[in-house]
Formats: sequence, structure tokens, C-alpha cells
Amino acid sequence: MSKKPTLTTLEMAAVDEVLGMHGGYVLDFSDRTFDMFFADLGLAVDDTSNGGSKANRLRTFLRTQPAGQVGRVLTELLKYRGTQNGDDAFAALPKYEAAISRLAGIKIPLAPGDADATVVTLGYVQELEQKAEKRLAEDDPDGAITIARTLLESVLAELELKITGARGEYAGDLPKQYKAVAKLLRIDDKDDQVDESFKQIARGLTQIVNGVAAIRNAASDSHARQVQPKIRHARVAVNSAKTVASFLIEVYLAQGAMSRNKGAAT
Repeated sequence: MSKKPTLTTLEMAAVDEVLGMHGGYVLDFSDRTFDMFFADLGLAVDDTSNGGSKANRLRTFLRTQPAGQVGRVLTELLKYRGTQNGDDAFAALPKYEAAISRLAGIKIPLAPGDADATVVTLGYVQELEQKAEKRLAEDDPDGAITIARTLLESVLAELELKITGARGEYAGDLPKQYKAVAKLLRIDDKDDQVDESFKQIARGLTQIVNGVAAIRNAASDSHARQVQPKIRHARVAVNSAKTVASFLIEVYLAQGAMSRNKGAAT
């Protein structure tokens, strides 16, 4: 039986797009700087004795090496790449980042219908909170901020799938994704049936999502760093994301319970 590749075919396709690997290239690396990049990480990549291109050498590494090493290389390559024009609408980028999260041990739903893919549980929120706390304890605010974003994005995606049967295409636009799911759950501030005092809270939840998206873009390890985040910044991002994600799940579960009770009464 052959060994299961570290990256799936769909994940590898996203990596190809983000790192510009079509045509045999990897970003702007020369053969020399490509080898130096791996040497700086204390890793080795297949040599060129068999005539392999940089892209094929990297694909071989990503498919065959342990998850921890693959996740580390993907993270460092993304840092090297930096932020580019059009990233906000670049559909492959969130998939690339989700692959890094999966390799780091964070459970992300990859396809509708996966029996073990649901994240609509408070246990999932606690799981990611623990991973974020570990990053904070290791003095890694960048990683904790990325987990905060991952928590919101994955919970929103799974809730939309549960409610509508499909996931929307948001190209990494977290505020837009939140707005769509909040409307489905009837907790947005435009719903006439929502009490005005709660609408103030609903607007606060929206601001939290906007803030997590913004701080992730500016300070997380998913982009070229514009600012150096502090542990306190990362902690408030993690705690805020946990609050929103937990509330969304509780609303969804409560609404499901009410629907079941109505059905039993009729």
C-alpha cells in the first residue's frame, strides 16, 4: 500500500497557484536561492541531478515529508512571498492557509459530506482556543492571530453549509462571509424582529469580525508583516473570535432545537 501524500491534490493545486509554480518556477527563486532557502530552514530538497524543476522538487517534498515540516515550509514560503495586489480576491490563498492549519493539527472541513468534518460544536471552539493558548505560551502572537481567523472562517463556512446545503464563495472576505451567515441566523442588525438593544450587540459582533480580519491581514503569520503584534493584541483577538464563534454555534443549535420542538407539537 502506497503512503498517503501529505498534501491532497486540491491543496497542492492551491499551492501551485499561490507560489506561481506553473512552468517549473517557484516564486522568484533561482536554483541557488531555492537551495539556500531550504538550507536556512535546516532542510534538504531533492537535488537537480534528475533534471527536475524547482516546482517539481518542491511538489515532491510537500507530498512526501512529515506534516510538521511541510507546514513549516509552506508558512515560510508564504512569508517570503509577502502580500501581493489582488490577494483579497485570490481564491487559492485561503485554501493554502487552510492547508497550513490542517498540517498544524487544526481540524478544518475540506468537503461537504465528510462525516468527521463538522465544526458546529463548542468542543471545536475549545480545541482551537487551546491551540491558540499554546501559541501564546510559546510567545507566538502571529500564530495565535492566524488561529483566531481560522476559527471564525471555519465555523462560518460550516454553519452556512448546514443551513443552506452549500458554502458561499467569499474569496477570503471574512466580513462579507459573516454578514451572510448572520442574516441566515437572523441576528443581523437589519432584522425587524430583533430587539433594538440586541442590535447594538449584533453591531459589536460585526466589529469584532472586522477587527479580527484586519489584524490578521496586518499582523499574522499569513502575510508579510506590517506591524509586530504583541501578546496582548493576539490574546484579545483569540478571545473575541471565541466569543463570536461560540455565540453563532449556540444560536444555530438553539434554533434547531426550537424547530424540532415545533415539529413534535404539530
